[in-house]
Amino acid sequence: MVFSSEKEVHDFYSNYAKKEGFNVRRGKAEYLPSDKSVLKAKYFLCTSQGHKSKEQIKKPTRYKRQDTRTGCAAMIKCTVNDGTWMISKVVLEHNHTLERSADGISGRAEGSHVMTSLSTGKIADEITPIVSNVNHSDVSQGTYKSHPMPGSDDTQKLIDYFKNMQIEDPFFFHTTQVEAAQGMANFFWRDSQSKVDYMHFGDVLVLDTRTRINKYDMICAAFWGLNHHRQRIIFGWAVLVNQTSFNWLLQSFLEAMSWRKPRTIITDVSKEIANALTAVLPETRHCLPAWSIWSSSCEYLLPLVDQVDRPGLGDLFSELVFSVHSQEEFDSKWKSFIGKFKLHEDVRLASLYRTREKWSHAFTKNAFSASLLSIRNLENARAVFGNLSLETMTLYQIALRCEEAAKHMRMEELKEDTDCEKDMENLVDRSPMMMKDAQRLYTRPIFKMFQGEFINSLSLVIEESGTTATHCKFKLTEEDTKIHTVEFDPSNLTLACSCGQFESVGILCFHALKVLNYKNIFKIPTYHLLKRWTKSAKDSLPVSTSNIGIADNGNPINSFHDKFMQGASHVAHVCTTKKRKNMALKFIYLTLEHIAKTPRTEEVADAVEDSDGNNDMGQTI
Repeated sequence: MVFSSEKEVHDFYSNYAKKEGFNVRRGKAEYLPSDKSVLKAKYFLCTSQGHKSKEQIKKPTRYKRQDTRTGCAAMIKCTVNDGTWMISKVVLEHNHTLERSADGISGRAEGSHVMTSLSTGKIADEITPIVSNVNHSDVSQGTYKSHPMPGSDDTQKLIDYFKNMQIEDPFFFHTTQVEAAQGMANFFWRDSQSKVDYMHFGDVLVLDTRTRINKYDMICAAFWGLNHHRQRIIFGWAVLVNQTSFNWLLQSFLEAMSWRKPRTIITDVSKEIANALTAVLPETRHCLPAWSIWSSSCEYLLPLVDQVDRPGLGDLFSELVFSVHSQEEFDSKWKSFIGKFKLHEDVRLASLYRTREKWSHAFTKNAFSASLLSIRNLENARAVFGNLSLETMTLYQIALRCEEAAKHMRMEELKEDTDCEKDMENLVDRSPMMMKDAQRLYTRPIFKMFQGEFINSLSLVIEESGTTATHCKFKLTEEDTKIHTVEFDPSNLTLACSCGQFESVGILCFHALKVLNYKNIFKIPTYHLLKRWTKSAKDSLPVSTSNIGIADNGNPINSFHDKFMQGASHVAHVCTTKKRKNMALKFIYLTLEHIAKTPRTEEVADAVEDSDGNNDMGQTI
């Protein structure tokens, strides 16, 4: 939890203490070793913390007070950085009796409680589920303020909006979970286009939970991904009471998507989300955005190191996040980094190291992320919501804003589709054969990426470093003397590079392209041509394959009706022109004519054969 001043922290903890039945006092402060005027951390303690010293016990006093110190360990610790107070350590257990009254408010009215006037209504309800999971960098974002709950009119208007959407769009999906303890509700929804898009591009899923609805202090979450033009597309929206709702949210999302699971999911740093993913999506690779890790870590580290070393810190940490290609190299450079800046005892870095497989390229290079892990644009994800943090915005208005955002993204995709079709008429004739192949197949942004890789391959030095009957191995040296290795299997034209670009991005790297050119192969091998990046990515019904990484969980969703309706919905969404719409209607009418001509006796015979003695089926016929 994050606060802006020492008073806010003290008031927050005091209100919690008042509800639980104990008092709070300020504890010791920690300062930077290099500058004793810069506050680094502050403790807030239960008044029963510690014991009197022998000198205090022996000291004669006029009045003998009862000793209330029991050595209680309950406390919170705040790390202070640039005026921001963040709770970084919490101990909830007391070793003494707490003095709660019948109404849950402490009977004691002394010490820290006399100075505070904040309402305890929501604070006491929130602190236990939130702070019990605090673990240094995995800190849940919270607030000390009390916020109103959505009124019944506001909630009802949102539900009416869902009903109207379902009338307009029969495949619209929404679900609600009532939080009985707080009298509030969680909401998740998606329209039919979102499901069609997810079936094509749901290999990588981003769950953005950073936007808060100020009016109610709720979370506005978005599920999104990238289409074949590398444009953002929406898979679903949610409004959540707090961070304890992620299990329900992920289950709801899977239900809305016919239980198809993503290959990779990228989320904010949150222990609650990590726990929910372990429970609901244990087979999905969980990653954290590298740029977010880099920027937040550098901001945290700069005040901790000597001023002379600060200019080089960002570059060294950047190498750990983005440029290290093996796990052994990462461990070696991490130890060197910790030693250089004398950060062996830093608990936040220790926590960050434990999650290294989720954010360092050395560990994530084999996780397909469509390059979302490393680009800065992921930090601009708030643009999905626009200005949703207005104090006056209701839940219904937020839903409308989400709908507008999705429509805008789809218009951008339609425009790019049209431009791609025009480009098909202007292919460059004198380009190298592989470049023409790429321009014909890939969408414009992917072709530009491929073009850059192809050009970079020209400056590589290639050396064959080992050949067997089935495999060839090559060493590729770049101008800055970086070395990568590529293994090539001529029997099926597959390549594997140590940089891991194809596995993570889905297009061949310039190291692999150099090998193909060296072997006189001038077309992109079929295995390395991901349909999700091509102009025809949405031209056919999506299927579950290892290439797109979407798995079925075996639920009974693949009945004829479900398959047919899913196909019909897909056809409706790809019919963006008058010609396509007429074609679709024509074939529907032809299908109905053929079905009508099928002898009824054949239908009965087929149905009996399929039923295998099912009495219900026989009665239906």
